[in-house]
Amino acid sequence: MPDDIDPPTDEALTAAAQAVAEALVRRGETLAVAEGATGGYLSHVLTQQVGASAWFRAGIVSYTDYAKQLLLRVASETIEDHGSVSVEATVQMARLTRRMFNTDWSIAITGYADNRQPAKSIEPVPGAPQTNPVGVLKVDGEIVDAVAGATIISIIGQGEHALAADTEGVQWQEHLVPSPDRHAYKRGATLVALELLRDRIEQPD
Repeated sequence: MPDDIDPPTDEALTAAAQAVAEALVRRGETLAVAEGATGGYLSHVLTQQVGASAWFRAGIVSYTDYAKQLLLRVASETIEDHGSVSVEATVQMARLTRRMFNTDWSIAITGYADNRQPAKSIEPVPGAPQTNPVGVLKVDGEIVDAVAGATIISIIGQGEHALAADTEGVQWQEHLVPSPDRHAYKRGATLVALELLRDRIEQPD
């Protein structure tokens, strides 16, 4: 099932971004962001915080496979073998972003911004190809709408083998985010990313 049915409010997004900002300021640490399907919305919400330049170092919108390879140096083999919306590609984005901008933390997010794209899901649509089904939203057991499927978020922090080539020792999660439209998807995926980032930063060392 999706993480939430309704897109988050402005207040929820602001509160989540503020929590991330406060955690980074408290620790004296920095962040860089790499985004795909959210199209810069995560960076936008973070930089709405007053004083963001003290901890937000950079944000890259690598929306296409070409941009992921050109700007972030994601290996072409990774995209060919696993796809650009995959754990492997997202983890590489996070690793390379942290190394590029020499930050304490990096977060990368990929996904499908609308319900027309097939994506892996825990809730396949009946009759869809089982190798890559779309996600669905159910209410009382009835399918009411397709949703964006794999929204993958990877976070790299200190001591997490930032130069390694595989996914070992890296935190990542896959979420279902409702996508009645692209704006709702971006907001929902951004909130999930902010909350995951906040929790990861605040984990005991």
